[in-house]
Amino acid sequence: MNIIFNKELVAELKEKYTILELDTVMQPSLAEPIVLHAVVEITNITDLSTLSFFREMHEDMIREYKSGNWTRAAELTSGLLGHFNGELDEFYNLVIDFCAESVKVNRSWDGIKHTVPKE
Repeated sequence: MNIIFNKELVAELKEKYTILELDTVMQPSLAEPIVLHAVVEITNITDLSTLSFFREMHEDMIREYKSGNWTRAAELTSGLLGHFNGELDEFYNLVIDFCAESVKVNRSWDGIKHTVPKE
């Protein structure tokens, strides 16, 4: 999976490639959060017929995830496993785990993962 950090590059590639938002992260050294995107390669022509459906499902999942609707986000994410050539399955499993943990601890958040640099 190729990850894009640069929003200008996302805008440039959006017309030619399937670009999906992954997450928004904030590090203490940054002035603003960074939105991470993935470039997904569609290699099987039969996948083109369902691309729009699963792209919308992914976008719905990101919306639910960012809003803290953990149960719905996990349900949508589970339904996405195996799609996009399986390229995003590792990410999807992380989202499912994060959602499950968030339900347990009753996490509320602003939709941004705040990271702490390793020392």
